[in-house]
Amino acid sequence: MEIDENVRHIVYLLRATRQQTRKLFYAQATKHGLTESWCLVLGVLSRTDNCSLGQLAKLIHVGNSTTSGIVERMAAAGLITKNRLANNQRQVVITLTAKGQETYERVQQEYWGVLAPLADLPAGKATEIIENLTELTTKLEEITQNGK
Repeated sequence: MEIDENVRHIVYLLRATRQQTRKLFYAQATKHGLTESWCLVLGVLSRTDNCSLGQLAKLIHVGNSTTSGIVERMAAAGLITKNRLANNQRQVVITLTAKGQETYERVQQEYWGVLAPLADLPAGKATEIIENLTELTTKLEEITQNGK
């Protein structure tokens, strides 16, 4: 099978982009004594009320057991709370504490501050990139769903 060089280049650029954004994200997380996973959890919980463990796992793209460990450690650090629902004692809801919210706001502000130069892209160029990446993501999801 002959490999299309444009496809190869797209895949390599996606990987390079992911590596660079992860470096930036990791640097901001460690600056605040957090892990990347903890930052993701803080972000999800800042936008989601009464999140279950299963919902959280799905939103941060890891398994339930991994999420459970993350939640336990974050609760011990005072960043989140776990509470059982009054009407369903089996279901646990996870929420941010005031400390968790403050931490998230600091990390988010610094992270997006570091990425501020991306706003210098011309508006038309930014829109074009968004449209192209959306199309590419949709195509990759189709490939994944079809098991190819």
